[in-house]
Amino acid sequence: MASLARFSTCETADRRTNRRDMLIQSLSGIKNVFPQLSSVKSCVMLGCGRGHLDLEFVSRYLPNVKKLTAVDPDLDQIAAFEARVAQLLPNVITEFCQETAQSWKAADQPFDAVLLFHCLCYIPQFERPVLLKKLFDNVLSSGGLVFILTSPCNRQNPTTMCRLFDLLSIPSYGLFDFVDGVQVCDMMTSVGFGCCYQLPIEYQVDVEEPNDDMMAVFAFLSRGRLSLEKVRETAQEMIGSEKAIQHEMWFGVFEKP
Repeated sequence: MASLARFSTCETADRRTNRRDMLIQSLSGIKNVFPQLSSVKSCVMLGCGRGHLDLEFVSRYLPNVKKLTAVDPDLDQIAAFEARVAQLLPNVITEFCQETAQSWKAADQPFDAVLLFHCLCYIPQFERPVLLKKLFDNVLSSGGLVFILTSPCNRQNPTTMCRLFDLLSIPSYGLFDFVDGVQVCDMMTSVGFGCCYQLPIEYQVDVEEPNDDMMAVFAFLSRGRLSLEKVRETAQEMIGSEKAIQHEMWFGVFEKP
């Protein structure tokens, strides 16, 4: 049931945001910054989920990928990913691993690229340095790239969405911990990566009709601690008459020397 709830939650979140469009728009010039993207032949996606943004990124910006490994502990997510990769990348050899990013043992051959799209926030903070060290030592080839996408939360100037999360106490009790770009850069450089590129990406969340599909997202993220009624009450207090609220993602690229 938890797996199906997560799947439904992700579908709802995607319908209510323009994250995909803003990611594509913001990265329109990335091939000029990293001409070596066309040389990437193998890629692993950690915490791939349904591949909503991951596969979009690969199909657009890693045009010559021949081998793709998808890692996620959720079978429903992997099944949805498999259907999408067959549609978007039908000629790519794909391996599916039902594991967490931490438990995945890597492959015999190093990869040219690693994607961590909305993955780090699901990994406890004390486990993140170990995972990133594994990527540097055992996963990436020399000159390989790590692409990270995460949803930061600026405590000094929080967005409405971050304030709503805080008001609902979701960062403390929910499924994930927020992680920001400064933390990511510090962790990546501390294990040996070079900090190449970072970019904040703003997007909108549609809240014009905050009905139960949206409220269920927050109730799910609270692991059942919050009722739909409580979420509705809190969201109405925070959102008021707004039709859309701003949120942000952080995109970073790191290279192994």
